[in-house]
Amino acid sequence: MDGRRHRLSDPALSGAELDRRKSYKPLDVGNGIVSGTLAPNGRLLSLGMAHPVIGRLWLTATEPFPESSRGDEDAVRRHRAALAAPDRPSFGSSLLDVAADAFLDEDSVPHGVHEDESGRIDVWTVAPTGRAGLAQLIRITAGEKARLVVPRWSGRPRLGRADYTQITEGGTIPHPPVAPKEGRDGLVLWIDDRVLDAAVAVVLPEPVEIGAGATAELILAVALGRDLHATIAEARAISRDGARLVADEMRARRAMWAGLDLANDQAHEIRRGIAYALDCAASRTSENVVAIITDHEILPLVWTRDAYYICRALLSAGPRNARARAAVDGFIAWLFDVAERPDGAWPRASLASGQAKDVAFQLDQQLYPLLLVADHARLTGDNVMRERYGDACRATLDWLLRRRSPFGLVPTAETPADDPLRQPYHFSSHVLLWHVLGAFGHPGAGEIRAATLEHFAVEGRFAYAVTGPRGEAARHYHDANDLPTVFAPGWGFCAASDPLWRETIAFAWSNANEGYFPGRFGGLGSLHTPRPWTLGDLQEIVVARAMADRDREVRARERLAAVETWDGLLAEAYDEATGAVAARHWFGWPAALRALLDREPMLTAP
Repeated sequence: MDGRRHRLSDPALSGAELDRRKSYKPLDVGNGIVSGTLAPNGRLLSLGMAHPVIGRLWLTATEPFPESSRGDEDAVRRHRAALAAPDRPSFGSSLLDVAADAFLDEDSVPHGVHEDESGRIDVWTVAPTGRAGLAQLIRITAGEKARLVVPRWSGRPRLGRADYTQITEGGTIPHPPVAPKEGRDGLVLWIDDRVLDAAVAVVLPEPVEIGAGATAELILAVALGRDLHATIAEARAISRDGARLVADEMRARRAMWAGLDLANDQAHEIRRGIAYALDCAASRTSENVVAIITDHEILPLVWTRDAYYICRALLSAGPRNARARAAVDGFIAWLFDVAERPDGAWPRASLASGQAKDVAFQLDQQLYPLLLVADHARLTGDNVMRERYGDACRATLDWLLRRRSPFGLVPTAETPADDPLRQPYHFSSHVLLWHVLGAFGHPGAGEIRAATLEHFAVEGRFAYAVTGPRGEAARHYHDANDLPTVFAPGWGFCAASDPLWRETIAFAWSNANEGYFPGRFGGLGSLHTPRPWTLGDLQEIVVARAMADRDREVRARERLAAVETWDGLLAEAYDEATGAVAARHWFGWPAALRALLDREPMLTAP
């Protein structure tokens, strides 16, 4: 039987088997409360959720990243790569410890298929809506002989805090103490850690005898929580209703795609970006409050920059969709009501629970929350968030303008790539500042634009950063993280025909730019991770549209299609010679931005 044809899913959206010629990464599952990863055969690799003290609770069989290796970039990169390796330690049902073909039903639900002479195993993994756990539906069809199936648990997962393996640490957080206790009650396995304030419960399927050619369905349920008894109760409830919950989730996802007008074959890329945003980037921390983490596996932290583009994709796809709105509305509440703002500024990165992780001032990260509030009102037609937080937004803009130098620019400590900046005045952040001031009708917008044009115009193009007025000690560079530079014509900062902007773009995609990496898959990247970046290809789509260069956009899209991972997501960086993932398999921002650019082609129109 074709793996695309089963009664749980519409074959039109089940899609073909994932292409093993593309870069491998584990598959993802989530519901905005819990999120995790699994191998193609359904074996679990991780499951996590927000935690009010440690930021993110993590169940995984992977060893913790050694504290002694903090600050060792090579060790960090090796650890990150191991998280995406096919041999990463797994846990779960022993029935699934076999090779399997992989599918993504409804562009969202991992589906593994294994066939041999003994029969066939299908496994679907979902995180049911509103539940703090996941369900696996394991459908076994016996071959010519009857089978006695005795499900067993294998693997040694541990409860702990997410590793937060950063290239540029802004202050380490030691792993918290743990004191796990393990137990079993019949088919229920559990781990309880009162020091960590966390618990996990697993409900195994009962043994079953399957006649020759017959089919049986088994449910494995896993739940996370803080109280053991409540967590066991949650796992039991998921187990009891598992088959219905899996079918309900498949129908709900199919209905959501239809409701968002995304049920056609051409919308695959949008569906993948939206699915990851809703399932894994969104992380509910409390009732009506949601953190938007940059990814759920490597860096489950909040950058307001990354989160803005994830939220914009959700608003573009479904401004009136209940789940998309709940995620974005919840994140705006998180930004203004929960997140710590040391010295009045959002930090570089925050824990999902709101505590500041890396306290460094980045100008653009003070602006994206304000732009999200303005965009929310514009795109939804609902002014509730602007009315609630508009005064806070205007106060933040006034505070930023009070930081201006005598010549009119606002300094920043770091680039949008999280790297220290010796030249404190940064071009793309000022384009963004002008844009946000305009969105709130602030009278300072004109002054900022005039100062930006005066002080960044150097040698016939816009400098990346300057030390002082009129291009003093200018640095010429362009980075894949600096989206406002390519959005400048679409936003109206300058015309797409402006010679300064044109020369800036020509420099950016040339060997003269340290952030450009030539090769068969060459493109714009970042010195932060010196390889071509998928964000660079997405920038090139914006540039191509601004210049009405259709062929250039086609080439950028073809490159993205060639370097995407086998599940249709976009890593941070790839090898310029082979196209294989070179860094950070999980990264919510690029997939969301691709969905946004597909959903709003006029976003970039000059």
